[in-house]
Amino acid sequence: MALSTRAAEGLADAGREAFASLVRLVRRKAKDHRGLQTSLAIEPTSTTGDDRAVALRRALVDAVARDPHFDQELRRRWDIYHQATLRADAVTNKVSGRVTGPVVQARDISGGVNLAPPPQRHHE
Repeated sequence: MALSTRAAEGLADAGREAFASLVRLVRRKAKDHRGLQTSLAIEPTSTTGDDRAVALRRALVDAVARDPHFDQELRRRWDIYHQATLRADAVTNKVSGRVTGPVVQARDISGGVNLAPPPQRHHE
């Protein structure tokens, strides 16, 4: 259990570091790209922050169109982040050995799981 917990923490750390790397790249680019500067400075006016996200997407599209090296580096770092978060979110279920009773393999369960044997019918 301790090993699996530490492994999950390591993957989460990798995801955080990959995201931080993306943020650093975009902030560096914003120093010479007014659209990125502006979009990063926008205060969200909605509770979801959609306005800021739309502005940032538009500015990134413009920045990558103007700078192929930034485009390549942004895609490379995004791939690293994506892979780190995929692994952190992955679930592997295994059953080995002799199993004589019910087995449940799941990732997310909403509601209950009942492993009781079915009720026996009385024959009259």
